[in-house]
Amino acid sequence: MGDDLNEALLTMSDLPENCLSRVLELTTPKDVCRVSVLCRALKFAGNSNCVWEKMLPPHHRDLLARACNPLQFNSKKELYFSLCEPVSIDKGTKKFWLDKATGKACFMLSPRDLAITWGGDDRYWHWISRDGSSSFEDIAELIAVCWFEVQGVFDCKLLSPGIAYTVSFKLKLNGPASNHRRRLGTMIHAFHMNHRSPYGWDIKPVKFSVTTSWGHQQQSARFLRNTENPVDNEGYQMTSFRHVGKGWMEFDAGEFFVEENEDGPKEVKFYMNELIGGDWKGGLLLEGVKIQPSYLVTERHNVREE
Repeated sequence: MGDDLNEALLTMSDLPENCLSRVLELTTPKDVCRVSVLCRALKFAGNSNCVWEKMLPPHHRDLLARACNPLQFNSKKELYFSLCEPVSIDKGTKKFWLDKATGKACFMLSPRDLAITWGGDDRYWHWISRDGSSSFEDIAELIAVCWFEVQGVFDCKLLSPGIAYTVSFKLKLNGPASNHRRRLGTMIHAFHMNHRSPYGWDIKPVKFSVTTSWGHQQQSARFLRNTENPVDNEGYQMTSFRHVGKGWMEFDAGEFFVEENEDGPKEVKFYMNELIGGDWKGGLLLEGVKIQPSYLVTERHNVREE
């Protein structure tokens, strides 16, 4: 077996570098890094700009132009690995990065990039800094609402084609649970400003939805507290969710597939809401919305279950 491998490597070394590069362009970033250590010819080919240009997402130049801080790089390979770390774009309202193994594009939208009902009224929502522990400078803190609704929209041309994506809301119940019931009016605001405990999330489940401009729609629901309580009597499937550390949770709004070579504008809209019954609820932090390849969501969920 060893002799066969050595013979194959010697034969491959005889190929012109541009031929090797064309072969590597058809693989993945992980594969390129693996084979580049096998022989000198593959190492040279694996460092070429034409190979790593193919590994970058189609609209990476547009994204670089929108970066808050210009990236410095000397080669396409160096650029690729720089983009594997989150890059702030669109005046800091979004972050963009690549999955290192596959080069697929991932995004996170800040609460500032979302439409939050009553989000501009500090009786109901506050904008707070997490002192560098958050993905963004500001995150949204829900004080108290009876009409809970957060919506967003995203341009799908920025996503990697040919794969499924999942939209997830990153949330955290703020502080210990409280059994106090709030009343309508200024008492709600005054009491919650002092206690800031989560309440109202076990009365009705929160609804989640993803809708694409090409007609796909997916809806689900979940209680944010007592998350295992069934929602089938509400007519919804259970939203998938996972704990991601320090009390934060990601609730999946839904999944959609990005078609290849599609013409015309394509976008995905998503929301979470709880509008029924007029029950007041509060004590919630919203860090943003992730839009990432579904295989990453599945992998991380399986790792946490093990």
